[in-house]
Amino acid sequence: MASFTFVQDYLRHRLTANNRHGIHSPFVYHLIDTVIYDYQPRQTYQEIAIDIKNQNGITEKRLPLKVLKLIYRLTKHFNPAAVVEVGEGGSTSLYLQKAVPGAKIIAVNEAELKGVLDSLTDLIVFNKYVLTMEAFEQLLPTVHPDTVVIFTGVHTNATTKQIWNQVKTHPRVTLTIDLFWISLVFFKSGRAQQEHFKIKY
Repeated sequence: MASFTFVQDYLRHRLTANNRHGIHSPFVYHLIDTVIYDYQPRQTYQEIAIDIKNQNGITEKRLPLKVLKLIYRLTKHFNPAAVVEVGEGGSTSLYLQKAVPGAKIIAVNEAELKGVLDSLTDLIVFNKYVLTMEAFEQLLPTVHPDTVVIFTGVHTNATTKQIWNQVKTHPRVTLTIDLFWISLVFFKSGRAQQEHFKIKY
């Protein structure tokens, strides 16, 4: 059962977040319009649901189904060749694999980060409860201007919210999108200042 504080945070997010209207960043507007708010059914969703049902040990979704589908759409949209998944993802892993079946996907826990990664990464997914500033900074040498980081669970508790605020203000970060259930980080070059968006989802 969600805690009272978590529910309060969710309601506060809903009240203060924007939809696509009022977003003046062309990049963010396009992402919202074509990916985040794309609710069309897909055959792939049914295929993943069957895979989850058939595979032992993948029974916990960890995230709402609509969020897992969003992770699938975001991954397919950015089409990463190299993906790092930090922490046990449960069903999230299957959605990543289905979105980019030809990508190199490395799943690691936080303790394995040092020395494991020696090349650039296009997409990094931090699964719930593994968000630490140390892990984020350990992965920074592998990011490039088009790298995307997806965080899940940044609103889980006071500690994760504090870390999220530190991530947002990190000098390497140029743009963030907070969808409450997941949050996105970008490192795009050519931006005069950091931009942070809260979007309803």
